[in-house]
Amino acid sequence: MLEATATDVIAVYEQLKDKYELILTTTSALDEGFDVNCPIIVGKANGQIIELYENDGIFIMDVMNDEQTKGTHWHPVGIKDAVCDIVEFMEGKSDYALHSFRSE
Repeated sequence: MLEATATDVIAVYEQLKDKYELILTTTSALDEGFDVNCPIIVGKANGQIIELYENDGIFIMDVMNDEQTKGTHWHPVGIKDAVCDIVEFMEGKSDYALHSFRSE
């Protein structure tokens, strides 16, 4: 398995920043309760939010609704997969199986 780094997150952003409205920030700046402080890419499309960051050597890709009450996540393997996942999201894929973050 390829080990992801914070530099890899920035590399994904550099490949996509001129084509899509993406923000490169840090997890601490988002104030979403992350227990790590690292670079994160955030994009919005189709009433959903996508985030890509790295933790413990793996990419973490989150997709959630605008209200941030439902979501899903997975682990792209390498920069190429992460780029493809963000492209699909930004170009209209919105059929993710979102699950409630809290029990209702």
